[in-house]
Amino acid sequence: MKTTFEAQTRVPHSPLLTWNRPRSYWDVVGKHLPLALLTGIPLGLANCLPINLLPLRPCTFLWLTNYPCPFCGFTRSFWAIAQGDWSFAFYNAPLACLLYKAALVVFAWNATGLLLGVQISLGNFPRRRARGVRWGLIMVISLFVIHWAYRLALGLK
Repeated sequence: MKTTFEAQTRVPHSPLLTWNRPRSYWDVVGKHLPLALLTGIPLGLANCLPINLLPLRPCTFLWLTNYPCPFCGFTRSFWAIAQGDWSFAFYNAPLACLLYKAALVVFAWNATGLLLGVQISLGNFPRRRARGVRWGLIMVISLFVIHWAYRLALGLK
């Protein structure tokens, strides 16, 4: 007779990925659904809803300082990418193109886990160390600062 611990299987499919079929599908939902929703909702809205129907309010930072914030232009760029206008998106907010692609990868990763009923995680990939996380954070902040400087230099609002 199998116990619940024997029902859990871990199958390595590659050195970089492992698939884990947990005892309950709710374990898969708990791991993959939040990120699938977090990335899927903006991607779905960008593809299905015209930008003029969004209940967006103007940027408070722009209103107060008359300068765009580091995140200004991302919404327009996401909608432009969804319509296939990559040139406008790259001109308007180059970092948004990178974030759009990252959102697609994260959504595909988590949707695959939900559809197959498995928890997908990194396998033998080098584990994050405090030093690596710190450098990653510095790199992300630097990208946003460079993006902001680009928008300020071109006078984009």
